[in-house]
Amino acid sequence: MLKNKKLIIFPLFMFILLILSSCTSKNKKLLILNWGEYINDELVAKFEEENDVEVVISIAESNELFYSKIKSGTTVYDLVVPSDYMIEKMMEKELLQEIDFTKLTNYDQEENPYMPGVLNIQKQMVKDNEKYAVPYFWGTFGLMYNKQKQGLEQSIIENGWNAYFNDSLLPANTRKGMYNVSRYAYAAAMYYNQTSANEFSDALSKKAEADLKAANINEWGTDSLKKGIVANNLDLAFVYTGDFLDMLYVQLDDGKKLEEMTFDIHIPENTIAFMDAFVIPKKARNVDLAHKFIDFFLDSNNALANASVVGYATPLVNSYNEIVNPKDNDDWSLSWAYANNKYYPKDEIKGIPLKNFQQDILDKINQMVNRVKIS
Repeated sequence: MLKNKKLIIFPLFMFILLILSSCTSKNKKLLILNWGEYINDELVAKFEEENDVEVVISIAESNELFYSKIKSGTTVYDLVVPSDYMIEKMMEKELLQEIDFTKLTNYDQEENPYMPGVLNIQKQMVKDNEKYAVPYFWGTFGLMYNKQKQGLEQSIIENGWNAYFNDSLLPANTRKGMYNVSRYAYAAAMYYNQTSANEFSDALSKKAEADLKAANINEWGTDSLKKGIVANNLDLAFVYTGDFLDMLYVQLDDGKKLEEMTFDIHIPENTIAFMDAFVIPKKARNVDLAHKFIDFFLDSNNALANASVVGYATPLVNSYNEIVNPKDNDDWSLSWAYANNKYYPKDEIKGIPLKNFQQDILDKINQMVNRVKIS
């Protein structure tokens, strides 16, 4: 009788354990801090299904917010996607842990290499950044403009930064936007003055303030800038090139042809080149799962699908080659190939990445830009 009772209890016990184990697995969460509109949700769902996990993505609108959230530790994120200069700062403050590349089965610099542009950016970043960061997207900044504004396109192409900062070179009542990050506004003013955006002095800051005030900026925004230009509510803005391409792809999805686009972007010789990358905070709880997520997006097919939705430049050569040499001859594929060839040429990149400024300098830049905004 006792023996039979044990045989009944044991399978019941194992059944309960299986249920509890299943619940625990399904309730496991990977916490990610990312930019807005910066990932293919279908790929996230695919990762969740393959790994029986819930991916929770929080949004930050600036590198500075990335830093403050990681430093505060209020939420313990497992993955963060900051840009080059913020990666440098996080490394300096010892907020990151090194990537374990043995856990990345898709990391292969021979068979699945990074784009030349990515390698160039990495070389210009802080030493040993490659140990802490895995490229996610990269690209440049440019002057996105409204082609419906008579004479604007010609002025921007001929004069670049001079046109942005001098109303006399623009059509009357040109509505201007600036990306609402003080560091980017300061960089734009430096480019206008043919100075490196990685240099700072009180004199340069004073000149930047005068130039930004004289530019008569109508709107300080983020995603609103690209949308404003497409909606004909704005004429000219300093934005990520990927923001422009994001709107371009939306229009292509809606069935429009390239020649029907009412907006374009000019990328000056002097501009910001950037790389956003996966980094793992030192306090991350799900480190193995974070590596799996990184590895998932290093798969060339997944990287291709991600770029097709987000609009920014893939870091992987194999994915890029698929884009610019499409197997399908439909209008969308051909337009996507054209856009990448034109705005993200494989062997050429304009601009340089931003370096990290110390906090006292950043405070001065923030104060300067705030004075411009209220002037």
